[in-house]
Amino acid sequence: MNAKNPLLQPWTGPMAGVPPLDQVTVPALEAALEAAMLEEDEELAALRAVDGPGTFDDTVRALDQLGDTLDRVASIYHNWSYSFASDELRALRRTLEPRFSARRDALYGDTALYARVRHVADTADAAGLTPVQRRLCTRILERFEDAGAHLDDPTRARVAAINQRLSSLYTDFSDRVLADEEQLVTWLDADDLEGLSESWRSAAKAAAAHHGQPHRWAVQNTRSAVEPFLIASPRRDLRETVWRTFYGRGELRTETDTRPLITEILALRGERARLLGFSTHAHKVLSRTMAGTPEAALGLLRKVWGPARATFQRELEKMRPLAEADGVTLPLQPWDVRFYGEKVRRRDHDLDPALLQKHFSLDRLRDGMFWAAEQTMGWTFEQVDVPVPHPDVTVYAIRAADGSDVGLFHFDPFARAGKRSGAWMSTYRSQGWDADRVPPVVLNTCNFLKPGGDAPALLTVTNATTLFHEFGHAMHGLASQVRYRGLAGTSVVRDFVEFPSQLNERWLTTPELLQRFGRHVDTGEPLPAELLAKMEAAANASSGFGTMEFLASAVVDMVLHLETGPVDPATFEAETLAEWGLPSAVVMRHRTPHFAHIFSGEGYAAGYYCYLWADTLVADAAEAFDARGFYDTELFGRYHDTILSRGHTVDAAEAYRAFLGRDPQVEPLLRHRGLIPD
Repeated sequence: MNAKNPLLQPWTGPMAGVPPLDQVTVPALEAALEAAMLEEDEELAALRAVDGPGTFDDTVRALDQLGDTLDRVASIYHNWSYSFASDELRALRRTLEPRFSARRDALYGDTALYARVRHVADTADAAGLTPVQRRLCTRILERFEDAGAHLDDPTRARVAAINQRLSSLYTDFSDRVLADEEQLVTWLDADDLEGLSESWRSAAKAAAAHHGQPHRWAVQNTRSAVEPFLIASPRRDLRETVWRTFYGRGELRTETDTRPLITEILALRGERARLLGFSTHAHKVLSRTMAGTPEAALGLLRKVWGPARATFQRELEKMRPLAEADGVTLPLQPWDVRFYGEKVRRRDHDLDPALLQKHFSLDRLRDGMFWAAEQTMGWTFEQVDVPVPHPDVTVYAIRAADGSDVGLFHFDPFARAGKRSGAWMSTYRSQGWDADRVPPVVLNTCNFLKPGGDAPALLTVTNATTLFHEFGHAMHGLASQVRYRGLAGTSVVRDFVEFPSQLNERWLTTPELLQRFGRHVDTGEPLPAELLAKMEAAANASSGFGTMEFLASAVVDMVLHLETGPVDPATFEAETLAEWGLPSAVVMRHRTPHFAHIFSGEGYAAGYYCYLWADTLVADAAEAFDARGFYDTELFGRYHDTILSRGHTVDAAEAYRAFLGRDPQVEPLLRHRGLIPD
């Protein structure tokens, strides 16, 4: 079976080979993972058999390169789990995730290997290790200490048991939220479509057909469908229904209720943190970030909370007369604010989002983001014919100005069944280094609404921003020039990883790009200067609301992970936000029962604040680009050399100082978001 399994064969094709994504089946994937785990076990046995106290090459570098075959197969498995989650694959995940966790704990809980890595780190001066080699030592030591390798046997065993249980809980949480997103829709008839754009209706019609009712329209339970509906529909009753269905994910049905899982996840994270020597999970996570402590992160959230709340109150005052004219009983509810915020935007800025959307076709904006990378980085993009898992996926070969290979970029833009909501960047192969640089294979996944028939996909401004945001992550992974896998690409601290992604959003609204690619979908006419001016003037029309939505999620995430006792999610969320003074018309952008960022894995737990931390860096850096020009090749070259290409080989704060010559300031953030009154 192994000899015939396509997922175990060396990758062939351009740029050091491509994954055989047209030959993936769940049985083949399961068999390949089993074989790859056995191969890694053999590599690990050879590593453990090495005599001596340990050197950089025989221990640290060997650990960094361990399990190459398993990494390749697991990359397909993880990407399939996010984007092609069939019942068969979900069942496999429930079996495999605890095993993966156990394998990781067995490796990094190995006290003998830990002692060897510690010896390499302690003798770094005598061995003449470079600063980058020392950073790799530190990164690998962190993995061992996270597994409790420095603790006694019973404590280390308990940490491993917690990790395995958490892996199962994360899978269960993800599956329950995805079930609510896939199965719960709001049905519409023809007389329910007032105010909704042609492109939205087309996607809703296609969704209804998928759900077996081709003569109706369906509001899919994903953000890309829900937010445009809440903005455009004048039907308050339907807005409330759609809002409650979307914001109630994870608590509407007994079989998909995530709240018991959350209580257990939080308790286990807290126990693990204490076993590892930290007072809370938040203190454990923040010890390795730019922020450094939960108090520093909360300090930034508080600094922005007051101006954001005051700005939102001013926004509400503008909405109230419009709501009263419609006979709406005050106060406004959460399903009202997007609708009346849009009315204010139209009144004050004469901005029709449907007209703007006609200039934001997905194909042209994709070409525009490629063009921006060509202008700033010298990259060229060529669509290539390689195996893909779905007809919607396209692949591009990216090359540098000198013709050398940068990497392959997979683009998967549309929502579909089995695909979790949201947008993300991932890899099939991170940038590596054998005799020379090994190009990465990077993936951007989005959940834009796919229109029916041959109609072009038109994006809202929010969706267009998401497009550029995720490509910023992709650029970070693609630009990497790092010798060690554990330090390459986006392997940076959590509150720095969003800096390149959020900074790349700024290229979307540059006049140079919009005049070339913001062309009307029917006429091909460029975006009029007047419409661009209106868009820029209206950019902060709902900044208070958007910032409060985010802050509410970031605050609850952090405070949840500072809690030391049992937590009832519903009560805790309500009490925390009441204590902070969240206005009743705002809820968390990601409410606790479906907060996948923090409960479907470890990634953003006690780390959701990082978007604001990164945006502080972005606003500060963007002012430098404003002054020099976003297409200034000298400034962008410095950004590439000090940040994009360096991975985790340098400290994040040092990288930022190398880029701009100073530490960031918070005032540009407040200015950019319009949180400082005129």
